[in-house]
Amino acid sequence: MNKQYPILTLLKSKLLATTLLVMLPVLHVQGQDPLPTRSKIDTAPTIDSENNDFIKVFDASQTDVTVGLLWEEHIKTELDKIAREADSARYNVGISVWDLTADSLLWDYDSYKIMRPASTQKVLTAISALSILGSQYEFKTRGYYTGSISPEGVLNGDVYVVGGFDPMYSFSDLRELAHQISSLGIKAINGKIYGDTSMKSKDLYGNGWCWDDVPSNNQPYLCPLMIERGKSARQFTTYSHDTSFHPAEHFIQILSEELYAIHIVSANNPASPIEYEQKEYGYNGTAFYTKTRTIDQVMQRMLKHSDNLHAEAIFYLLANAAAGKYCTWKDGVKQIENVLRNANTSTSCVDVADGSGVSLYNYITADAQVAMLRYAYKDSNIYRYFYPALPIAGVDGTLANRMKSGNAYRNVHAKTGTVKGVITLCGYVTAKNGHQLAFSILTNGALSSQAARNFQDRICQELAR
Repeated sequence: MNKQYPILTLLKSKLLATTLLVMLPVLHVQGQDPLPTRSKIDTAPTIDSENNDFIKVFDASQTDVTVGLLWEEHIKTELDKIAREADSARYNVGISVWDLTADSLLWDYDSYKIMRPASTQKVLTAISALSILGSQYEFKTRGYYTGSISPEGVLNGDVYVVGGFDPMYSFSDLRELAHQISSLGIKAINGKIYGDTSMKSKDLYGNGWCWDDVPSNNQPYLCPLMIERGKSARQFTTYSHDTSFHPAEHFIQILSEELYAIHIVSANNPASPIEYEQKEYGYNGTAFYTKTRTIDQVMQRMLKHSDNLHAEAIFYLLANAAAGKYCTWKDGVKQIENVLRNANTSTSCVDVADGSGVSLYNYITADAQVAMLRYAYKDSNIYRYFYPALPIAGVDGTLANRMKSGNAYRNVHAKTGTVKGVITLCGYVTAKNGHQLAFSILTNGALSSQAARNFQDRICQELAR
């Protein structure tokens, strides 16, 4: 049913329309589906604009069957008109719309074609994490000390901070850590401060990320131990472009400076901050600090504001849950592929390379995205957290300035995706007949981002009509 414009021909004449109105109540009584499956007939209906026959029938208070039928065929007709523009467009489009209430395909256009998803990749990451780990699974930043604390307040040992890839770890969190060390009665440390980043592989960038992109909010460091998103300096306003910079070393450097500021010094050199370096914790110390955040907390910003760091943090949390220490992106891929299979989607049409959509190696179909949206919709433990975190048209997140009027306003809840040449959108909308719809619109090869967004917005307005 791709690149076809099917529509029932029964409404071509007043006579057949009248016959339909007479017969449909009988069908309804006999238990027929009020939303019949899509017809394979290509002919579009002729609408008598003078007598407005179609509108009369659509607006009349007939049976639920009649209204359901005419709503479905009307929306298909309008979507067919919009899709004809894609036939001659320079960019490529794949669209799938599923009626969740009727649990049936409503309409599609090249929905089987494999395309790049951009940040709608985050939909796969979010749904997979909620499915496998649950909304309350925690990111943990933990503190340990080895050795013993003397009556004079000297720690004859080391302090370890073990990173858990908390993307929201802040300077105030680090100050809390420093004061927690002070509360142990420590005044000097006869040892070092170590940062442990063994939660994942040592790679600071994602698979298929552009080599010439500098560290930024769009392409952040991927490190389990970071402060203020891995930004450098005490103001934490910029990313360092120094090739020797490492976010974990920066973390423990700032911790050492904070300890010095509250008069916790090196036992060997009281005039200096404590020495620091990276080293894996050996499980032979005493736990004294744990800072946690849940997947639900991190996912809010990940989806609303398309935060790549938050998405990669969740992606590697999935990977670590499966493979343990020094997990890689491939371990995260396996987790997402498992959920795709649970959603009855073949992984042969999907290539997962990262959790955020930054990678040039991510590929998917509109069908596969909608299958994941359906999977989330059917599981209340996923949907109750996933749906509220999606941007709302004309209201917030990356949809705050789109669809600010019309039926799509405050109705469409969807994830956007944008990289060079790629504009994507997938999520949910409630139609005028009360049915909940899941949709995916993948646009690739679009040099004009605004034109692609306008095309998507028109489809959403029609789905909401």
